[in-house]
Amino acid sequence: MDNQIQIITKQAAEVTMSAASIKTDITQAIEENNRSLQNCINAGEALLAQSETMTDELDAQIADFIKRAKTTQKSMNERRKGVTQVFDMIKSGFTRMEGFLDPKSEDSVVYKLQKKRDEYAAYKLEQQRKAEEERQRLARIEAAKTQLHNDVIAICNQIVSEKTQEAINALSEKYRLMTLDNAENVKKEITDFPTEIKIAEFLSQRKPSVPQEVDQEEARKIMNAAYLEVNTQLTKSYAESVASDKQSLLDIFDSKIAELQEQKRLEEERKRKEEEARKAEEERKKKEAELQAAKDEEERKRKEEELKAAEEERKRKEEETRKAEEERKRKEAELKAAEEAAERERQAKLEEERKKREEEERLRRASAQSQTLFDIAPAVSEPVKAKVSHHIEVDKPEGYLSIIQMWWTYEGVKLSVDELGKKLGFMVKACEKLKNKDDVSIVDENVRYVEDVVAK
Repeated sequence: MDNQIQIITKQAAEVTMSAASIKTDITQAIEENNRSLQNCINAGEALLAQSETMTDELDAQIADFIKRAKTTQKSMNERRKGVTQVFDMIKSGFTRMEGFLDPKSEDSVVYKLQKKRDEYAAYKLEQQRKAEEERQRLARIEAAKTQLHNDVIAICNQIVSEKTQEAINALSEKYRLMTLDNAENVKKEITDFPTEIKIAEFLSQRKPSVPQEVDQEEARKIMNAAYLEVNTQLTKSYAESVASDKQSLLDIFDSKIAELQEQKRLEEERKRKEEEARKAEEERKKKEAELQAAKDEEERKRKEEELKAAEEERKRKEEETRKAEEERKRKEAELKAAEEAAERERQAKLEEERKKREEEERLRRASAQSQTLFDIAPAVSEPVKAKVSHHIEVDKPEGYLSIIQMWWTYEGVKLSVDELGKKLGFMVKACEKLKNKDDVSIVDENVRYVEDVVAK
């Protein structure tokens, strides 16, 4: 700081000394330059008046004039430099003093203070970003825990639904395959069919995947808690469903026995009548054979009458058999209809219980999700008041090619030829230098080279 004050004091002294003599130097330089300029212009205009008709002698005079004009210009420039150097020094002194407060100068205290503020704002912004990332990480962990909890409950519900249906199907199959011979065994199997289920055994084979955000030990605790939360209810639900189905089958068990007995009776009756008809026919044929040889035409007529009577008797017995068969089918259809009605009622009851479990599960999940959202929402700190901008640092010369390409794409292509000439004039000069020095040309229909002829 002391060094900067010394520099400022020295600069102020130099400006004061230079300002003391500048008035005399300016007056003298203006007078001498004005005299030289008038003489040179007068001589030049006299030659210009004669240039309508050029001759070798006049060309030589003009060349000599141009040479002397350059010398005059150089002298005027030297006299001007003496004055402008003082102005430049004064300007430099003021500029340097102003530079000590320039926020863009690295030596400026303002720049250094602004840099401290920028660094502090960047630090606060980074802290805020880290806090937000931590908040999001914790929120993801809580969401993952909730999802794991819900997944376990969903799997438990699925296990109970599947095993309930399997048990009901097994009971229905036993009932369907029942006969009079195995009826007692089937009734015992249905009565003794277990209504207990060990959900944990099936859950151990169908564990949900544990998210990476959740610690393995904590995940185990969450899964155990979720299992214990629904185990009692689901075990009871399974037992009630299976017990209800067992009771439904036992309620219609006697009617099934009656149906099977009726089927057996009708079948035996049919076989008995067929056997009687067969024996009667054999007896008739036997008598007919014995009497055939001993009887005449009368015997033939008598046989015809007997055959007619036998035919009528056969038809009568066939009619009785047909009616008995129809009665058997009617009773069988009635028993089947009653059984189907009981089965439909049983399935409707199971569907109602399944929907009830699903509705309870949906409400429980909605409640758990709502609670989680309230629990994990942290307080948001006051945002950092800072303007974030970026600057470019180029590591290799090739990087400037990318910068030029982007500038041209988003800005340069929108400018007119004159505007581009002002911004890129130094590039045009460089290309002109390559052409004039090394004869290297741009090959493009939009670029023209125009000859500038200067006499020497």
